[in-house]
This record gives sequence, structure tokens and C-alpha cells, in this order.
Amino acid sequence: MGGETLRDVWSGRAVVVSMAALFAEAACVTAGVVLYGFTLEAPIGNAFLAVLMFPVALVAGALSGLVLTVTLVLPTLTLARWAARRAGRQGRVRWWWTVAAAPVSTAAATLAYGAVAALLTRSVAPPAFYLACWPALAVAAVPAALAAAVATRGTGARRTVQLTVGIAGSGLLAAFALGGLGVAAMAAGLLPA
Repeated sequence: MGGETLRDVWSGRAVVVSMAALFAEAACVTAGVVLYGFTLEAPIGNAFLAVLMFPVALVAGALSGLVLTVTLVLPTLTLARWAARRAGRQGRVRWWWTVAAAPVSTAAATLAYGAVAALLTRSVAPPAFYLACWPALAVAAVPAALAAAVATRGTGARRTVQLTVGIAGSGLLAAFALGGLGVAAMAAGLLPA
């Protein structure tokens, strides 16, 4: 995270790369949830319906990724940059500023998401729910914000495409590796199937 301006932090490069990082995280979480589903005794869903729902899930995932990027990742990056400047670090802002800013920005995002959900459902979730969401959002925000910080240092569309494809591809590979290890563990009897 270098001497980028606020315009660089909120640029299309940062948005695209942070969405790729969120996609990679979501792919790994999905692989874990699917593996967990294999351990439960429940009827297997309709594969045809899953194929039909895939485009809808893709669009919903892209929209939620954009919302998370704009309301969580980029504010984390902006807060880290602001805190580094307030501390007198005019030069290169280090990665730990982003890690330190994540709990603050995710606390604000948790409150905002909770307020929107309360208005939509006309009920408030128990405080334990928000206390569980807060660190989960922080864990999701840090890698995406760090990836966006790398994107703000680069120039040109080629570097952005390379970062985006690299991050999304690495996430898919990690998800497939997790799935393969899970299936192997079930076949070996280490995990209950």
C-alpha cells in the first residue's frame, strides 16, 4: 500500500481485484460447506435444479461482492490509509495498517448491515449474532483489502487483469484442493460420510 490517493483506493482496479479476492474466499467457504453437507444425513438435492440456479447464484454473488467491496473492503483500505497519515507515515503505508483498520471498519459495517436487516425484517437479531458476524467480516475484509491495496499500486489494465485472474484462479484451485482433500479424508474414513 503505497502513496496512493483516495481516487486510487476507490478506483475500478481496487474494486475488481477485491471482488476477485472475495470470490476466492467464497469458493473456499463453499467447498467447506459442501463437504460439511456430505457429513449430514439429508436427501441429496436435485442436480438439474442446481445447474439452473447457477446463473442466478452467480449474479447474486457478484452483487453481494460489489456491496461488500464498497461497504467493507474499500472503507477498510481508506481507514488504513487515513490512520497511517495521521500517525505521520507519509511514505509507504504498511500492510499492518490494513489489518489494524479491519476491526474498526467491520464493526461499523456490522452495525450498518444489522440496521438494514432490522429495518427489512422488523426484528433485531440477538447480540451474539452480531458478535459472531463482526470477526467473520474482519477475516473476510483483510485479504480483499490487501489485494485491493496491491491493485492501487499497479498501473494499467494488464496488471489488473493478471491480479484478478491470479487471485480468482488461486481461490478456485484452493477450493478444489480442499474438496479433494475432504473427499479423500471421507474415503479413508477420517471424516464421517
